[in-house]
Formats: sequence, structure tokens, C-alpha cells
Amino acid sequence: MSSQSRQRGSNSANRSTSAGNSPALRFTDWSVVGTRTFTPDDLNEVVGSFVMDQDADTLWTRITLLSPATPWPWSYGILGFKTSNGYELGSVKAYPEVDSEVFKLGVGRPPYERSGVLTFEPRSFNLAWIRNGYPMSLKFECASGITGGGSDLGGVVNSFVRASDGSGLQLVQVDFS
Repeated sequence: MSSQSRQRGSNSANRSTSAGNSPALRFTDWSVVGTRTFTPDDLNEVVGSFVMDQDADTLWTRITLLSPATPWPWSYGILGFKTSNGYELGSVKAYPEVDSEVFKLGVGRPPYERSGVLTFEPRSFNLAWIRNGYPMSLKFECASGITGGGSDLGGVVNSFVRASDGSGLQLVQVDFS
């Protein structure tokens, strides 16, 4: 991940492969939704169509920057999934990266409509560079799935337990004033 990504935080989604103490993440393999080269006239552009899996509540989108990122990094664009009911999964700031980055769209519940279009709105900062002859080409891939509402740790979290026999420990409050 680039230093630019680390500075702004990551909205990446990872597929869990370990069993037991991990959140329940289940999604299908990546599907290419589209590749776009943006022009100075592009405002809110449809990248392509996508149909989410049955009961899916999350859409992960992997964006790969196909054009050079030098001598400066590109600014973000607004990524969304639009159905006939609007942007049911919300929208996020998405920064294009040559190494790709994954962005998560979801609000904790499945959308009413499963089919829709992936949209990307390049910000005016990007459009100014595009206008000056630096094209921005992006590849978009999507996967839908289910993120667990909580965790499946199977026990109490943040408790104080004696390691030797599993019995609870008493807490003592100390006042140093």
C-alpha cells in the first residue's frame, strides 16, 4: 500500500481464510465490471452493470489505476452502486492505485434491488490533469457477499478470566487521590 493510502486510511476488505475466531466474510470471486478512461467532460459516469448475489449486503470494488501515477498521485473519486432505488449501499471516496485497492460499499443491510450500475465520479482535481493531457484509466472489478453483523467468536469478549481454570476474576477499583 502506498504512503498516500496509509495517510488517508484504508477502506480495504480482506477475505478471511482462517477458521474459528474471525468475522464471517463470504463473497464470490472478482468479476470485471469495466475499464474506463476518463475525459474532462466526465462527471458521474456509469462504469458497468452488476448483479449482487442473493442475500448479499456488501459490494467490494477493486480499482486498479492503469495509467501512470507519476509525477503526482491522483485525487479521489466518488464510487457508488446505483439501483432503481438510488445509492442503497452508500458511496465512498476511492483513491486509484497502480497496485489496486479494494473499497467496501455497504450499510449493514441488503439492498432492496440486487441489480444496478457501478458509478465513479472523478473529482475536479483529476479532471484538470486529464484536461492537460494526462489520461486516467481505471479497471473496476466487483464481488458481492455477506458481512456478518457481529462476530462469530463464540464467547464473551473483553472479560477477565483466570487462565488456569477459566473462572472469573474480581475487579478492584483503586483511588490514588
